[in-house]
Amino acid sequence: MNFSVSVFLGTLIPILVVILASFLVEKKFAKRFKPRWKTWWLIAHIFFVVLYFSGLLGTLLLSLSTAFTDRPGLIYAAHLFIQFFDWFLIIPGAFGSLTTGFGLAVGTWGITRHYWVIAKWVGNSMAILFGAMCMRVWIHDSFPILFADGMNPLQNPVYLENRRLLVMGTLISLSILTFLVLISYLKPWGKRKKYKRSRKSSAGRETVPSA
Repeated sequence: MNFSVSVFLGTLIPILVVILASFLVEKKFAKRFKPRWKTWWLIAHIFFVVLYFSGLLGTLLLSLSTAFTDRPGLIYAAHLFIQFFDWFLIIPGAFGSLTTGFGLAVGTWGITRHYWVIAKWVGNSMAILFGAMCMRVWIHDSFPILFADGMNPLQNPVYLENRRLLVMGTLISLSILTFLVLISYLKPWGKRKKYKRSRKSSAGRETVPSA
């Protein structure tokens, strides 16, 4: 696997920018979203999550389908469409869901108040980095090498190994995304102790009668 520092930094820096901007916005604007704005942010978030899921499921389906055909043209076309899925569904879906997820956190739950919110943005960030450093190699970087010499891909051990890794990587990404969707619905683990104590302290001050 080729480790590309430029790709790693080019992926990490936008993630850090989104995280930093979200913390700054949350610190400066403490108000929560009005119901209408929360609804629109939620719609946008769901839209990008659907894009993300669609791209990963399409990639899995096409990569598995190549095991049931011996026609090089169909195999080539399947991997070409996998590239399109990555460019136009997975990458926009991943960054869009990360950005809108931070927007929802800032305007609704807070970025660091709940364990499940922290798990979501950390998990999504790690999934994006995994896609940039691993999936990118199996989808894009290997494509010209695997199909350049005109050899039947099914007779090329490098192609067969690359396809195996692509299927495994897609399953890993789908597992991470499914986990993130589940904790979005279940909202487990509750608030961090720091914010539980501050809430109790605020409630105690409010109940103290004035002299």
